[in-house]
Amino acid sequence: MKNIKKIIPVTLVLIFIISVILMINNNSRTSYNEEATMGNTSGNLLNGGFFSEYDNRIYFSNRMDDGALYSMNMDFKDFKKISNDKAGYINAAGKYLYYLSMNYSKNKTDGDVFSFKNTGIYRINLDGSHSVNLHDDPGGLINLYGNSLYYQYYNSKEGLKFYKVDIDGKNNAKLSDSPIIPLSIKEDLLYYSGTSNHAIYTMDLSTGMTNLLSRTKAYAPILQEKYIYYMSLEHNYAIYRMKADGTNPEEIISERCSTYNITPDGRYLYYQVDDTQNNSIRCMNLDTLETQTLMEGDFKNIHIVGGKVIFTDFNETVQYYAPIGLQKLILEFNPDKIAK
Repeated sequence: MKNIKKIIPVTLVLIFIISVILMINNNSRTSYNEEATMGNTSGNLLNGGFFSEYDNRIYFSNRMDDGALYSMNMDFKDFKKISNDKAGYINAAGKYLYYLSMNYSKNKTDGDVFSFKNTGIYRINLDGSHSVNLHDDPGGLINLYGNSLYYQYYNSKEGLKFYKVDIDGKNNAKLSDSPIIPLSIKEDLLYYSGTSNHAIYTMDLSTGMTNLLSRTKAYAPILQEKYIYYMSLEHNYAIYRMKADGTNPEEIISERCSTYNITPDGRYLYYQVDDTQNNSIRCMNLDTLETQTLMEGDFKNIHIVGGKVIFTDFNETVQYYAPIGLQKLILEFNPDKIAK
């Protein structure tokens, strides 16, 4: 009887140790994505990647909580805090979120100096558990494609370069000495504008080979189905589009613009007019070319998630949202107020 009493506690300890080991192994084992998986839309990434839609949840940087990483449902309810990290360029796919930690000057009020990382690229489980650092240094735009993150890397010696790292943290490598902005990727081809001549190129991400697509001077090209949209440097940042093969450029928006975004179905174009006289955020139906002004003034960070457009005033004091389409229902996006 005494021996049985001794065996039971030992057995329980062994079961506990095995459970801990299994939990650690499960957390350390990377779950990989299907080929061509995308973590966010090109338009959202162009505008900071502060919102990303995935599997009936929206993951976002909550400006009311100093940029901390949150999630909500598609009705903009059921808010959940995921991490204290100030997050940008959020990508969501599979079991993980990927983001750039932007704690350059994050306000601290809770006194816990370990409650967030400083800077770098991180992978975290969708529920906020098991954070993994994939790259330490500051960076720029991050785009998840398949099982790799393509990103802008910065350090004081090299400046801004174009890199990739796999989602398991392996194969961190420089792809180009140019600070390429990896906005649009499709079928292993990255579409981008050159940093010196601003022409539109493609890069085969499997071989590193580049190809000149168009000599037009462009900024922020976005591949959307059969078209490439871009802001034309030759025409005072008016918005143009051309066929995906680089032919037939045509003007869509004649005014000078500072940013834009396109709905995933390619039907609506949202853009900020920045000509100093008629500054406003507007929407165009790309089927009919009908336009509508949402609000007068200066706005930025245009995101499209959950069937809604979200944008921020230029001074980052108020954030707004509206249902997609030509209408004038503009609401304030404030998670603290919405949750009450």
